[in-house]
Amino acid sequence: MSRRTWPLACRYAVPALAAGALLVRSGRRVGWPLVGLAAGVMAFFRDPARPLPREPGVAYAASDGFVAAVDHHVEEPWLPEGRATRITVFLSLTDVHVNRSPLPGRVQRMERLGAGFAPALLRRAQDNHRNRLLLEGPGEPVVLVQVAGAIARTISCWVRTGDELAAGQRVGLIHFGSRTDVLLPAGTADVLVSPGDRVRAGVTRLARLKDR
Repeated sequence: MSRRTWPLACRYAVPALAAGALLVRSGRRVGWPLVGLAAGVMAFFRDPARPLPREPGVAYAASDGFVAAVDHHVEEPWLPEGRATRITVFLSLTDVHVNRSPLPGRVQRMERLGAGFAPALLRRAQDNHRNRLLLEGPGEPVVLVQVAGAIARTISCWVRTGDELAAGQRVGLIHFGSRTDVLLPAGTADVLVSPGDRVRAGVTRLARLKDR
C-alpha cells in the first residue's frame, strides 16, 4: 500500500473494522467476518512497486487482469482519422487495481463522462462512468480509459492535463472491479496479446508500434 492508496483503503476498511471489533468485544462472533472484510479491503488497495519499462515503441498494459477483447477499427475521435484499435482488460476483485500509463507522453486531454454502472465485464460497460486521458509523446498518441464497475462506482485519477508521464507510471485507481481500455490509432501497432491472456500493469507488452 502507498501514500495514495492508504486513504482510499481507510475509507472502506475503517467502518468495517470498527463495527467488527465492537461486535467481537461484546462476544458476538458475527464481528469476525467484518474484521476479515476490512483486511480484504486493505489487500485490495495494495500498490506494489514495479520498475518502469524501458523498451521504446511498446505499449504496456495499463492494469492487471485478463484481456477481455481486442477490437480493431473502433471509433475514437481523439485519435488521428477517428479510428482505433482497442484492447480491453477486465480487473477482478483479486487483481491490483492501480492503473499505469501504457506509453510515455504528455496528458493532453482529460474528461469524465458516462453515468452507467453495468458490471465491468459486460460489453455495455463501455458506457459506464469513466475517465479518459489522451497521451501524446514521441511515438503514437494513445487513449487510456478507466471504466468504473458496478460496486463502488468510483475512479481515482492522480494526474492532470499537462503532466509528463513515463511508460508504466501510476495514473490512478478504479475501486472494486473495473476495466481499462487502451486505444491506439488504427493500423499503427501490432497487437501482442489475445483475449484470455493475463496481463500486469507496466509489465506486459500489449502492442508494438510500427515504424513510420
